[in-house]
Amino acid sequence: MWIPYDVRASLKAESDREIVGLSRADRSKRPFLVGFYVRNPVTQQWELDLLPPDQPVTRRGLQDIEISLHANDAGKVSEILCRLDACSAEEAVDLAYDAVSRLLLRYIAETGRGMAIAGWRVADMVHNARWRCTPFRPSALRIDHTLPPVDDDLAPFARLMQRARNAPDPETRLMAAYALLRAALRGNPALRRCGADEFRVSQEMLVHAGALDACGNLAGSDLRQLLEALRPHHDRLLEDGALAAVPDRLSEQQQLLRLANLADLAAHRLLHAEIRARMNETMRQPVEV
Repeated sequence: MWIPYDVRASLKAESDREIVGLSRADRSKRPFLVGFYVRNPVTQQWELDLLPPDQPVTRRGLQDIEISLHANDAGKVSEILCRLDACSAEEAVDLAYDAVSRLLLRYIAETGRGMAIAGWRVADMVHNARWRCTPFRPSALRIDHTLPPVDDDLAPFARLMQRARNAPDPETRLMAAYALLRAALRGNPALRRCGADEFRVSQEMLVHAGALDACGNLAGSDLRQLLEALRPHHDRLLEDGALAAVPDRLSEQQQLLRLANLADLAAHRLLHAEIRARMNETMRQPVEV
């Protein structure tokens, strides 16, 4: 079953509905605490190869944000806490994310080490309302381990699907999934049985991708229409045949990840349909005696 690995477009409330409602209704500027979980992209551990400073670092921009780095039992940075004033949980996350992501970019440039934000939690310190946004950890699946390997001609497209599924960022996921969708639309022989002509974006797909609210207008779109909607977002990631340096804030990344989730899901549906069609053809072939 396909699942959206990137859920940064949503905040899940951890407090009672009444408390969350009070926080939502309050538009005054007040203290928030935002904690970012960090990840080493090589080891996949929720820690960075950094030792925390002895004192918090205060970044000064449009407003003061106090940033403190906290270590795990191994002494490595595992969480970055931000204290700041904002008018909502979303605004607090947006401001803190921009500050922390820019700080990590500087650390990466200084050290050459890989660093990423894995998720976050946010608390309204006045109303004691809390939310979180952390990666979905699915249960293990049972699979038929006698399944044959993917066919040679289909392997390059399965690798595109693999890149889309394994990518930690929406940009890579969108580009990999887009390439598979475009090949299907153009009638690549390896994907001729995938049902590209009958493909439609369903409401169920939009819900699974977390894109119903932002991309609900794509419901019922065929493959060509989906690619037309994705193309401007795909093309802005490239410049003269190379990756473009795109300075997106969190809100812009969230819109991109919704589209990346949808493209990823659509690519999986078509690839899976192609494999199923091939299996059915094999089963229908007469057995030589």
